[in-house]
Order: sequence, then structure tokens, then C-alpha cells
Amino acid sequence: MLKPYFHLMRRRGAASFFAAGILGRMPISMIGLGIVILIAQESGSYGLAGAVSGVAVIAGALTGPVQGRLVDRFGQRGLILIGSVACTVGLAALLVAVRADAPTWVLYLLSFIAGGTRPQVGSFVRARWTHLLGRGRALQTAFALEAVGDEVVFIVGPVLVTALATQASPYAALSAAGVLGLAGGIWLALLRASDPPGRGKSDGAEQAPLPWLSILLLSLIGLGLGATLGGAEVITVAFTTEKGQAGLSGVVLAVWAFGSLLAGLWYGSVHWRAPVERRLLLGTIALAITLAPLPWVDSIWLLGVVLFCCGMTIAPTMVAVTACVEEWVPPERLTEAITWTVTGILLGVAPGNAAAGHAVDVWGPSDAYWVPFGVGIACAIVAAASITFARPKERFAHN
Repeated sequence: MLKPYFHLMRRRGAASFFAAGILGRMPISMIGLGIVILIAQESGSYGLAGAVSGVAVIAGALTGPVQGRLVDRFGQRGLILIGSVACTVGLAALLVAVRADAPTWVLYLLSFIAGGTRPQVGSFVRARWTHLLGRGRALQTAFALEAVGDEVVFIVGPVLVTALATQASPYAALSAAGVLGLAGGIWLALLRASDPPGRGKSDGAEQAPLPWLSILLLSLIGLGLGATLGGAEVITVAFTTEKGQAGLSGVVLAVWAFGSLLAGLWYGSVHWRAPVERRLLLGTIALAITLAPLPWVDSIWLLGVVLFCCGMTIAPTMVAVTACVEEWVPPERLTEAITWTVTGILLGVAPGNAAAGHAVDVWGPSDAYWVPFGVGIACAIVAAASITFARPKERFAHN
């Protein structure tokens, strides 16, 4: 199963930009949690902590497509350097502001700056794989590897933040997020050989149209995936707390992520004959099916088993979304298009959290799992609509 990935790592420069991408993505899983822990401890208000953290997430989602368009035009190096430095400076200023008990609007502003300037490293690295490999089977393996990398980031990041916050201080935890992001960003920017060249202003790149309906529907699937992840996370914490085992929530969620990691590795090692659109539809259907038993689960160990199965549908579905973008979008607009789907995932987490939290308050943890199940059904419906009504006639890749 690992053989295709060893072949990928032998490609010139691949191991370096993959590792730099993992390091540069660490702030994704660290900044939000770090802000919550820091502000909750200093102010005593989880409401304020969640709001300031949410501003950073929303800012990153709003600026992602803009970053993608700029990168497609001018290349990655300059934007990564500027963004990495600006994000780190914004986080440092936020630390100072919290320490100085600054007004709330200052915290919101600095959180927006830190989140909005954070480079969209995941999208940039995927564009580098396309530049290196061209389009075909090897690229699908690379996208699967990136999905696995995302899971690694979301397993390691929260553990590192909580360990630093408890063993050192919340300031150290958030500082580590900034340092890791800066180091990864500078490293990636210095790898100029793998940087896809910018198209400039004069070669007609801006005239290449995006299939906006297709991008919208794929982004909606990303929105649903984000809402599923965010909602199930909140409900799982509430479920384990209700069972008197609140400390096991992190273990159960790690099992969920591990299932996605394993499925991503397997998915990328298979030579798929089915069209990517069919794989996308089957992935969303499998997601809905594996979410269905959750409302009837009555023990933590069984919850871990079911979430492990759910996790095994997450990475393949994410890979299929990215692969659809890669096939449906002109090469000169690829980074921008990928950032739209990433934006969908990021924007889905917050409403997923909110809807799940409200459902827990009204129905209790077990019945609240109907929320992510309903979202899973919606993802399958949107996937069916996207391949039926919005699949572009022109294709830019072939498996």
C-alpha cells in the first residue's frame, strides 16, 4: 500500500515541499484552539474566546480564494513570505493585546489579521504536485497523500497546543503556532524549483473561465464535510461527558482521524478505473451511511468503532473533491479553484459546531447525531446534482 508513496517521495523536490507543507499547515489546527485556551484563561469568558477564534477561521476562509488568484497570477513565493510574516506578527500582537487587557474590538481585529494573512499552504502544495506530476494517476496518489497530511496536522496540532498550554502557558502554545507556520512558510517559499510559475497579466490567464456552478457545488460539499466534522466533534465531547468519561473525547476523536488517515493511504495506492465523479458520489453516500448508526450508539467504545468507520469515508471524499477540481478547472486557475473548496470546509465548521451544540442542548448528545447525518445526506444529494447538472463538458485531466 505504501509503495506508490515511496515513488512519489523519490521525485525531485517532492519530499522537501511535502514536509514544508506539513509544517506550514500546523497553524490551521493550532491557532483556533490556542486562542480559545488563552482568552478563556485570561478573561474567564468562553463566549469571547470562541468568538475571537471564529473570526480567525472566517478571515482565512474569506481571503483564501483571493490568495489563490494572486498565486495563479504571480507565483507562490512572494505571497507565502509576506503572509507568513504578517500572520506571525498578527499572532504576536494578539498575545500582547490579551496580556494588556485590550478592548474587545482590538482582539477581533488582530485575530482577523492573523487568520486572514495565513497562507493557504494546503492549496499551494497541491498546486505544486500538479506542476511536478502533470495530470493522471500519480497526481491522485499525491492528493491522497495530502489528505493524509491534513489528518496528521489535525492529530498533532491540538495535542501540541494542549500540552504546551498545560505544561508551560497558553502564550507558549499560541507562540508555537506562529513559529511553526513561519518556519514552514519560509521553507516552502525557498523551494523555488517546485513553485508553479505565475501566469502574469498579459497571457490571457484571467480570460480562462472557471466553471462557477461546478465550483459552487463542490464547495457546498466541502461546506457539508466541514459541518460534519465540526458538529460530530462537539457532540462527541458532550457524549463522553454525559457518560462520565470526558477525558476520552480526545481519544475517540483521534480514532476518527486515524480512520481517515488509513483510508487516505489506501485510496491513494489504488489504481482506480471508476471516473472521479462516481467516486465522489460513492464517497458522500458512504459518509451518510456510516453516520446513520450514531444516534443509537450507547457506549463510548462502540462510538469509537462507528466513528472509525465514518473517518474512513472522509479522506477519500476530500480527495475526490480535489480531483474533480483538478479535472474540471483550467490549469491556470487551479490554485484559486482549490481554495474555494477549502473555503467551503472552513466555513462549514462554525455552523456545524453551532447547530450541533444547539441540538445537544435541546435533544441530548445521542439524538444530536441526527444533525451530522442530515448533513451527510445533503452532501450526497449535492454530489449527485454536481455530476448530473454541473459537470463541465471540457476536461483537463484523464485518469
